[in-house]
Amino acid sequence: MGDSAAFYQTFFQYDVLFRIPEKKDTTVEPKEAPPAESPVTVIQEPVPPQVAPAPVPTPPPAVTPEVKAALFPSLRHRILVLVDETRQPELAPEDALLLDNILKATGHSAAETDLINFSYIPQADARTVLATKSTNYFITFGVPLIKLQLDLLLPPYTPKQIEGIWFLLADPLPTINADKALKKRLWLALQKMFAIA
Repeated sequence: MGDSAAFYQTFFQYDVLFRIPEKKDTTVEPKEAPPAESPVTVIQEPVPPQVAPAPVPTPPPAVTPEVKAALFPSLRHRILVLVDETRQPELAPEDALLLDNILKATGHSAAETDLINFSYIPQADARTVLATKSTNYFITFGVPLIKLQLDLLLPPYTPKQIEGIWFLLADPLPTINADKALKKRLWLALQKMFAIA
């Protein structure tokens, strides 16, 4: 190595400045002659594994008027009274007496009234009552209408007629029974609702 080689080696150290191609073997090997007829090669695509078709989801059953009616107890009378008595399916005797007196004061009786205890019904969707107009008077004692799936703005003791049905929201019967002022509010609301002179 001369001075220039030492200079390049010191200055460029490990950098590659140029590359000399390696010598290749230039001898030519004889190629095989192609056969007279080349066979046809068939390439087959891999077959994907068989997958069972996904089950088709069955649509939910249609909600017919008959099915809708089953979502809330069937009604037979013009007056519907809802109460919320959690301890027992029937009203306590003093509450039953109060309700009987309320109905008599309006000119009606328990025999012509559907009495439903909210705590003992499987479905609390009363929208069918409104849709089918299956009652004329809907009175709730301590059962908010929102629990019945009815989205109606109704202040307590203010009867309101909606789509031909009178609605009245009142306190629970035991609360009314113990408070004379509430009894008076209820009587005024019932007079308006049943058009009592």
